[in-house]
Amino acid sequence: MRTFSCLSVLIWLCIACHENSPKTTDPKPDDTTAVAADTAALLAPDSLPDPPKAADGLFDDFIYSYMRSPRFQMARTVFPLPHYIDGVNHPIARDAWKFDRLYSTQEVYTIIFDNAKSISAEKDTSLHHVVVESVNLDKMRVKQYVFTKTNGQWRLAQLNSHQMKENINSDFYIFYRHFASNHTFQNEHIADPFHFKTYDSDNFQTIEGLLDVSQWPDYRPDLPTGTITNINYGQSYGNARRRVLMLCSPSGGMGCSLTFVRNGKSWLLERLEN
Repeated sequence: MRTFSCLSVLIWLCIACHENSPKTTDPKPDDTTAVAADTAALLAPDSLPDPPKAADGLFDDFIYSYMRSPRFQMARTVFPLPHYIDGVNHPIARDAWKFDRLYSTQEVYTIIFDNAKSISAEKDTSLHHVVVESVNLDKMRVKQYVFTKTNGQWRLAQLNSHQMKENINSDFYIFYRHFASNHTFQNEHIADPFHFKTYDSDNFQTIEGLLDVSQWPDYRPDLPTGTITNINYGQSYGNARRRVLMLCSPSGGMGCSLTFVRNGKSWLLERLEN
């Protein structure tokens, strides 16, 4: 009898604990779907307002919207889109296009100018042809996005992917690949002394002068590796003996430039400005 009573009490306690434990309820399928839809709507790039008409004035304003809105990107891409891979065209149909964020997700993107004067080209509203390059330094390949402006509107007109050696900036890209990843190589390719210019926000003054190579680590910016970008607003490069590498932030909150000059078959950093 005692054994039976103890067993009965134990069973009763288990039942009581189960009934008094907090109950969880799975969300209804409709509720889950609604939450997911709301979240997607908030996160979707197309939740942004339509680009203003002035977005076609400057290419930089246009590309900002192009990289963030799938709807706008689809409307501003020519289909079937010519897509050349090592010289062979593989056209892309409208229904096969996948939204491309280009460099909008990068913390830093780069622009390469052939001289200091060409930097003003990015503010030129008369441009009708701009090429955005995605340079894969590891795979030694370059993907070009060719944009043209017709009837007052910018559109992606062609893609072109090729080996780096076929690019007009191939020697500088190969040099930069080593410069950005090897500190010893850096020190060997910096003018001694080199020019330095910065802005002191505390004293509202510009500081400019010469620094020794030994001081380079104290001012060296974080250089992107792996994949970099270039926006050709009309830079000719060609036989130009200078390259101005701009480090830019998509948010516009950062700016830095490194000026290189031709040094034999290589390049030499002669100026850092931030």
